[in-house]
Amino acid sequence: MAEDCHRREREPSDPAADSSADALASPKQWASMTFAPIVIDENKFGPGWDQTRGAIARAAIALLRFDDESLTQHYLSRPEPLRSAIDVHAGLQQEIAYLKTHIEALELAATRVLCSASGCAEQG
Repeated sequence: MAEDCHRREREPSDPAADSSADALASPKQWASMTFAPIVIDENKFGPGWDQTRGAIARAAIALLRFDDESLTQHYLSRPEPLRSAIDVHAGLQQEIAYLKTHIEALELAATRVLCSASGCAEQG
């Protein structure tokens, strides 16, 4: 998810205006950032979404409770041990990829809140 956050033009008297590499933004710079709203269908995040994410998290927790030998025995006790383990691995990898998109959205939301908080500090 690409951020569409932009800084308002700095005043020429701003000493940081000439710096092309500002590692950390100042509160004033955070406050000057603007962004457009992003429309997301919140219905996609209903009970089904919660149930799916919870089920995968519970499965991961169950797997983490095994030591190496017990986990191997767990899969060896299944009809197709290798296939079963590979399928679970693929499912977990797919969930990781999916959740990365949500991490990006959370980072974006956190950045926007920081911009707004900085704006509150500037005005208050």
